[in-house]
Amino acid sequence: MSDSLNKVLSKLVTSIEGVKNEREMLLRLIIGLAVFLLLAVFKKQISKAVVWLCTKTLARKSELAQKALVDALSTPLSFFVLVLGIYIGTEIIAPSGEIRNPVLLIFKLGIIFSIAWFLINFINSDFSFVLKDDDSKTKKTAVNFISNIIKIIVVIISALLMLEQFGISATRVFAALGNGAVAFACKDAVENLLSGFIIIYDKPFEVDDFIKIDNEVGQVEEIKIRTTRLRMTDGSQKIYPNTTVANSAIINLSRMSHRLVNETLGIEYKHSAKEIDAFCNKLRSLINSYKEVDKTDVRVNFVNYSDSSLDIEVFFYADIVPLAEFFDFKTKFNCDVKALAESMNIDFAFDSRSLYFANELKIKNNEK
Repeated sequence: MSDSLNKVLSKLVTSIEGVKNEREMLLRLIIGLAVFLLLAVFKKQISKAVVWLCTKTLARKSELAQKALVDALSTPLSFFVLVLGIYIGTEIIAPSGEIRNPVLLIFKLGIIFSIAWFLINFINSDFSFVLKDDDSKTKKTAVNFISNIIKIIVVIISALLMLEQFGISATRVFAALGNGAVAFACKDAVENLLSGFIIIYDKPFEVDDFIKIDNEVGQVEEIKIRTTRLRMTDGSQKIYPNTTVANSAIINLSRMSHRLVNETLGIEYKHSAKEIDAFCNKLRSLINSYKEVDKTDVRVNFVNYSDSSLDIEVFFYADIVPLAEFFDFKTKFNCDVKALAESMNIDFAFDSRSLYFANELKIKNNEK
């Protein structure tokens, strides 16, 4: 061995208890590094083997549960194997002394971090192995909301356990949180959390519902701990604090049992009363011919003399809830009304104004 290597080994021997001489120290170094490299190189294969064993013992009856377990556990377990390699290698090289203490701290932090990582990954799964396709949207919304709360709890507990490793007790942290300024800063977060619980319990809407709030229409994408996220009709995402949602008047468009068609048709003043009555009767028959129409309340009435038209009000309900289907129905209905008017020579009016002069105006050009 070279002199420089001997000096390094001698320093290690003096700093580590239980090591007799440089030869033993060299042997420990070789074995420790070999163990670390072995675990570092084969960490993915080791994690795959452990995950396979877990899936066959803990989730052997459900393929979806097996997939969720594999996705959640594989990466955190690979990271833990690497941390384990550092710890075992250090234990072989330096079972006591100053080197061991920081490595032991890293090992404990690695365990906490790996477990928290796995739990958060598992909570982030779609829970398809728990939820069924026929489960209500309310149950799915509640599961997503509760899973978000559990993630926060996991992060908080993990952070407290890590702080404990540095000698900072949880009681100190809670005492700091009890401070008035901190409590005031957390006020909005607590209010939004409670509002989220109210939304889940009261169920004014569910995920995938179309709602109208503050004159804005959007589809509910997610109800989180602090916010509710809507996908607006223009494709943008709008995020509302839960307190705003809980305190606002909400119209749930997805819970409509039917949709109202209420239009005013203006026809020209040249048409006689007989033509108007005949048009109203045929228009009423046209509406009643649709299978989607609730025939118990169909109204077609000549209601008003407007400035430039004779107004006919059309009022009925269509048993159509999906918005796209309703627009398709409206398109067909409007085209049929136009065809009916053309077949009866009924002309629709447009805003216009006629001026009548009592005496003929004569315009003379005075030439100078």
